[in-house]
Amino acid sequence: MKRMLYLACIAIVCFFGACLFGACAKSVERAQQDVERARNQAAQDVQNKREDLRQTQQDAGERVARQERRVEDAARQGNENVIKQERELQDAQRAEARKETSDNSTTPTTPPISDRTGTTTNRPAHVDVNVNRVPGGGVTVDVNRTP
Repeated sequence: MKRMLYLACIAIVCFFGACLFGACAKSVERAQQDVERARNQAAQDVQNKREDLRQTQQDAGERVARQERRVEDAARQGNENVIKQERELQDAQRAEARKETSDNSTTPTTPPISDRTGTTTNRPAHVDVNVNRVPGGGVTVDVNRTP
């Protein structure tokens, strides 16, 4: 009877040991699966981050290229505006010179001496004439006579 009890105890211990070993084996297997899943997830996260970084770098490069094109376009447009203004100024100066030449040759500002009406005074007169250029291509003349 003692022997049976001893064998029964050993059988019970073996049974629980086998169950415990099986449970440990399942636990180890689950832990290995968790580690493998974590490794795969980490590898996927690294790939996703690399792709995001590549996309961000590409977007930044495109933004820089667009900004450079804008700067170049603005510089080109500024140069064109300066050239246009210089041409307009030269055209205005030529037109003014032609106007002055044509005004002087066709319409004298002072009538000939034979057409003047004379004034006789015993005192000499002093005349101040100021010719000023006006912005926009014009000229103003101020005449002051002081007796």
